[in-house]
Amino acid sequence: MGASQNLMFVLGLLTATLGFIGLVIGMGGLLAPKRPSTAKNLPYECGMEQAGEPHANYNVRFSTIALLFVLFDAESILLFAIATRLRGSLTGLIEGGAFAAFLAFGLFYAWKKGALQWR
Repeated sequence: MGASQNLMFVLGLLTATLGFIGLVIGMGGLLAPKRPSTAKNLPYECGMEQAGEPHANYNVRFSTIALLFVLFDAESILLFAIATRLRGSLTGLIEGGAFAAFLAFGLFYAWKKGALQWR
């Protein structure tokens, strides 16, 4: 296969993919029922009447703790990925240790700023 055949194959796949997506979205727009009513526009909550306002305020401190959890969870997974590739490499051990020290510093900083306390 030449380079032009490979390019044509990729362009054909791209065209077929975009055509299929356009077809599905277009058919959904054509075939979907369009009879709105007040009952259909009400918020649905497990078959029961709505308990309160749909846009209630929440504590912003929760988002800080959730963000810290996701951050440290993803970085701890990266530590496991590094650990599988160490295999006695001193350079890898130093890099992994520096990464872990950076994580520990970030956790210590968040702790000192009071981001981990729930008031």
